[in-house]
Amino acid sequence: MAQKEDAKTPAKKSSGAMKILLILIGAILLMGGAVGATLFFTGALHKSESADVAEEESPPAKSAEAHGGKPSKARKVKAGGHGGSADKGPIYQALDPPFIINFDDQGILRYLQIGLSVMARDQQTIDAVNNNMPQIRNNLILLFGNQKIENLNAPQGKENLRAQALEQIQAVLNEELGEPGIEAVYYTAFVMQ
Repeated sequence: MAQKEDAKTPAKKSSGAMKILLILIGAILLMGGAVGATLFFTGALHKSESADVAEEESPPAKSAEAHGGKPSKARKVKAGGHGGSADKGPIYQALDPPFIINFDDQGILRYLQIGLSVMARDQQTIDAVNNNMPQIRNNLILLFGNQKIENLNAPQGKENLRAQALEQIQAVLNEELGEPGIEAVYYTAFVMQ
């Protein structure tokens, strides 16, 4: 009988090793499938193909433009994907560096940091903004320095200040271009201390 038990023991060992091997292979396949599915659904597998298609569709001159912190750079966004003059997309230009203003509030020195971007529809207007940046910044600093804290705490006060900033920029561009040019001004930062 001892010989019969010894014959069964190697068979049990080989079937146990086979089960472990199958479990490991199954786990590896599941992990590989999970990684593959994640890459597929995030689009990581198609980035090189979509980048090639995007380069073919856009002209080479526009691929150099980027939205940056420097005043000489602007970002163009096309509406509808057409290049005609009737549907020019907006061009955003940051007025960098942000404005840092100190003002007196009932004997307390306060600080205000405002980041702004302007929006126009043509590059000529953006160029005019860049060329007249010292005058625009001067007018905006004077405007921001004359504010009251109670006005700036209210949402309507911030909106009024944004509208006044737009008027100041449009006044400078009216002198330069003969038209307001800038359609909107947007806050990119607004910090009071």
